[in-house]
Amino acid sequence: MEILLTPAAAAHLTALGQTELTVASLVFSSCCSGPLPPEVKVGAPADPFGFDQVQVDGLTIYFDSLLDPRPRVVIDLKVYDKYQELCIPDWL
Repeated sequence: MEILLTPAAAAHLTALGQTELTVASLVFSSCCSGPLPPEVKVGAPADPFGFDQVQVDGLTIYFDSLLDPRPRVVIDLKVYDKYQELCIPDWL
């Protein structure tokens, strides 16, 4: 699996001084909803059991083993008015 960060996502992590990132599944069940895209959080998971570690440009990414494997994952930065969040825009 290849994990890529957009320039905006990489700059965001550099500005925060972060070297770890977690991509975790969101467990949600409903009769009317499909699977949700994973949550991308700055930092390591509280319990790294069940996460695969991937090294990308000096960054350790903890990727939840419950997520469907994909050949390529792109992490981007979504910018709102006064809020920014890392995301995987093309997951679904």
